[in-house]
Amino acid sequence: MVGNKGGWHMKTEITGSCLCGDVRFRGVGKPEWVVNCHCKWCQRQSGGPFLTYVGFLSENLRWTKGTPTLYESSPSVERGFCSKCGSTLSFARPDRGEISVFAGSLNESPDTQPTGHAFFDHADPWLKLSDSAPRWPRHPPGNEDRDNR
Repeated sequence: MVGNKGGWHMKTEITGSCLCGDVRFRGVGKPEWVVNCHCKWCQRQSGGPFLTYVGFLSENLRWTKGTPTLYESSPSVERGFCSKCGSTLSFARPDRGEISVFAGSLNESPDTQPTGHAFFDHADPWLKLSDSAPRWPRHPPGNEDRDNR
């Protein structure tokens, strides 16, 4: 995915949780990518027009209380949510050693913009964005091999 070049400034440790607090996580190191995804799958998972991914290598993110319930939404993709409150928590590709949590689940808000918009061909036509981040029809350049949904 897109790297953290682009000004995403975060502490070297992040924490977050679901709405009820039954599932909590801790990420160490700077995220590998931060991207808004507008695909129909993310829209359905979140109930909103897009999700903001904060991506880590799997070894850099740990569940510190409870674990999310997993749903295999497509081959090699696991989407995680809290089985008690329903909060959207994660998107993982275990075979690639990657996991993303969502910006809305972080305990502290990040202070800069994501580096781009993926699956912008799925964006709702009424959505008007004022940022200047790149808008990709599908995956960010260099990640086309991920197009196996």
